[in-house]
Amino acid sequence: MTGRRRARRYAIVSGKGGVGKSVIAANLGAGLASGGRRTLVVDADLGLANLDVILGLYPTHTLHDVLNGSCGVEGALIAAPGGFDLLAAGSGLQDDTNLTDPMAEALENAIREIENRYDAIIFDAGAGIGDLVLFFARMADEILLVVTPEATSLMDAYATMKILVQRFGRREFSLIVNQANPANPAHTGNVVTSHLQRVASRFLKAGGTLPVNIRLAGCVPSDPAVGRAISHQRLLSDLDPEAPSSRSLARLAESIRISA
Repeated sequence: MTGRRRARRYAIVSGKGGVGKSVIAANLGAGLASGGRRTLVVDADLGLANLDVILGLYPTHTLHDVLNGSCGVEGALIAAPGGFDLLAAGSGLQDDTNLTDPMAEALENAIREIENRYDAIIFDAGAGIGDLVLFFARMADEILLVVTPEATSLMDAYATMKILVQRFGRREFSLIVNQANPANPAHTGNVVTSHLQRVASRFLKAGGTLPVNIRLAGCVPSDPAVGRAISHQRLLSDLDPEAPSSRSLARLAESIRISA
C-alpha cells in the first residue's frame, strides 16, 4: 500500500521584525488554498503571535494549549478566511520562547499528527535567529526569507542565512522582497537578490564547500492597501484583489504551487 506524500513545509522567516512576514504568510496561505492546495498556516511565533489578529479570528485554543497538554492539535485548528486552516499560537507567552527538548518533541508530534491531511504547511516563524525560529526552519522543505530593501533588513537577512548555513547546512533560500519600489518592484527585487547572492557567494559555503543559492521568489510593492487590510483585519485578496500587493502575492502563490 502506497502512503500519501506528506505536506510540503515552508518556513517564512526574517532577520528582523516589521518586514510584513505575517501578512505574507496569511495571504500566501489563501493563495495556495485558492489554487486547490489543502493548506495549513501555523503561527510559529509563540512569543508575539498575531496571525489571528490580522485575520480577525478569536481562537478558543492555540498551539500553546497543545503544548501544555490541555488540548489536542485537532481541537486547536480553526478555519480561516481564504480557505486555509490556522493553528494559532497565542501571544505574550514569554515562557515558550526558549525551546526545550520536550517542547521540540511535542511540536514535531503535533505537526506529524495532522500533516497528512494537507498539501502545504506554512510556518510563520518569529523574527531573528532564536531557537524556535531555527527549529521551524530546520523542519521546512523550503525557506522563504522575507526582506525589505533597507540596509538593516539586508544585514539581518544575511545573518539569518549564515546561521542556517553553518548550523544546518541549508544552502537554498527563496527570497521575498517586501516593500519594494512600487514604480518597479521587479527591479528592486533583482537588486536585493543580486546583492545578497554576491555576499553569500563570497562568504558562505554549506559544509565548507557547497555554494549557497538565493532565488527571487517574489516582490511585493509598497502599497497602502496593506495597511487598510491590517486595520480591517481582512485578507488583501478579499479587501482589494486588484491592489498591486494583492496581485504580487497571488503570483507568488501561483509560482509556489507550480514549483512544489
